Amino acid sequence: MKRIFPSLIAILCTLPMSVKAQMPRITSYDGGLDAFRKIRKEVYDTAKIAVYYDLKYLKDSTKTDKYTEAKTLLQISDKYQKYGDYYQLALDSMDIYMEKSKKNARDRQAIKTWNEAIGRINYYTVSITDLADYQTKVQFYDNLYNFEYSFTPQIDWNLAAGDTIISDIPCKKATCSYAGRDYVAWYADNISLPYGPYIFNGLPGLIIDIRDTKGNWIFTYAGMEKAHSYRDMYLYEKEFWGKLKTVSREEALTSCRNDIENYDNLSIEVFKVKTKVNGKWVSQEANYPRRPSNMLELKW
Repeated sequence: MKRIFPSLIAILCTLPMSVKAQMPRITSYDGGLDAFRKIRKEVYDTAKIAVYYDLKYLKDSTKTDKYTEAKTLLQISDKYQKYGDYYQLALDSMDIYMEKSKKNARDRQAIKTWNEAIGRINYYTVSITDLADYQTKVQFYDNLYNFEYSFTPQIDWNLAAGDTIISDIPCKKATCSYAGRDYVAWYADNISLPYGPYIFNGLPGLIIDIRDTKGNWIFTYAGMEKAHSYRDMYLYEKEFWGKLKTVSREEALTSCRNDIENYDNLSIEVFKVKTKVNGKWVSQEANYPRRPSNMLELKW
């Protein structure tokens, strides 16, 4: 499939719809459990365009009415695209702000915004893709064990018959299979950006909606604008999330699934949980049942 790389800003100026999202600024504060962090990051580029997606996903595929919701951000430059949780970016930004001075660390509005953001982070994966060869680096964080891996996604799109209008944007249909799930995507061929959320790239237009056919993972376009805040396109340095471990894709996804399904038992091991038996502290037995997992990748 031919890839189209026109001027990003020129495209932005000709959009049929541009939603200026109302994005709060986030912070952290004093020296307690919620103390601000010293953000350690590796910046790859500066974003020119910001595309917002609302994400809904089922942590348990059998509980079809219990979606977890996240606001996510796709950042695009001439060389890279980055995808992750919007509120995580906002929180990082406020941590950086709070670290600059004691006055900033006591900023009441910043504290309020930090509290609002930290409760909204629901997508704990960040990825960055080199647009020259589509080599993608992925980081899983906020787990018991945190991982980083690199791979080049292979997605074979089928351009299908059908069209619709989503958020006043004319869209065309495409389908694909990825990592054990079948997807239906709707893309706007009059927005000549061959990108979408996460690793879903390569269509002749921006992806406006993509979801697996069983409704487990749903990404929906929520607006687009020239990037003016949160412009740094970065991944975290390896020591930031507790010595992020670089492994193969297979090992990372297998470990992440095990982390989710066996969280209770692994927590006992990691935190050396003890219980009192006959007046003595002994290691707690790890015999909790496994939890369900419903990761985006089912096969690897």
